[in-house]
Amino acid sequence: MSPVNPIERFIHGHAYGPKGREGMARIRPFVTISRQAGAGGHSLASVLIERFHQEQDKELFGDWDMFDQKLVAMVAGDPDLRVSVEALLSEEYRRASDDFFRQLFTSTTHQDIVMDRVFRLVRVLAEVGKAVIVGRAGSEVTRGLGPSVSVRLIAPEDVRMKEMMELHGVDERKATELMDKSDNGRARLLKRHFRVNIDDPNLYDAVWNTATVSFEAIAESIVVLLKERAASNSG
Repeated sequence: MSPVNPIERFIHGHAYGPKGREGMARIRPFVTISRQAGAGGHSLASVLIERFHQEQDKELFGDWDMFDQKLVAMVAGDPDLRVSVEALLSEEYRRASDDFFRQLFTSTTHQDIVMDRVFRLVRVLAEVGKAVIVGRAGSEVTRGLGPSVSVRLIAPEDVRMKEMMELHGVDERKATELMDKSDNGRARLLKRHFRVNIDDPNLYDAVWNTATVSFEAIAESIVVLLKERAASNSG
């Protein structure tokens, strides 16, 4: 393993540095957001961070950060991996046969090796705490850690398609293609690595329809849940 590996450096710094596990705040909560493509996972994460800033309890709600693109940057910067930023950002996860043939003609790293690094980093982020983790099978990777809140966001297909069209600047046909590819890849990832159905509501603390419930209302519910769980954890 290269000494400049950013994942190893991140893990080492948080485990053994001046703000390592023994020096971290007593309360180390985190939030995981699972979502259908176009349901607004990043929008909720941004609203949630802003909502945390309004709270007076800085031990619980101070210094939170969102991890999606930052996590991707860490993994993509690993010199031991050969993976595209685009594939990481889209959470691309192919069928095993498709990945096999892709490796025959490219120099990319086996996707399960890449995902092992992603999962490891997600778990460290959860252990460090005060992280809003978007996607990356966060609900399953971090299961058993806490205190935490795990939510899944859904919305009707037409609403999500419109969001995908605006987000990617594509027509309806392409938006539907991107949406289906993303949702299928995420479902495949959880089925293969955790043997669960991503749409099973029992995997999450709450499932929200973002077409009928505002991000602000969802954020408010998460704040309440974090307060309850942090209080229970400290007792």
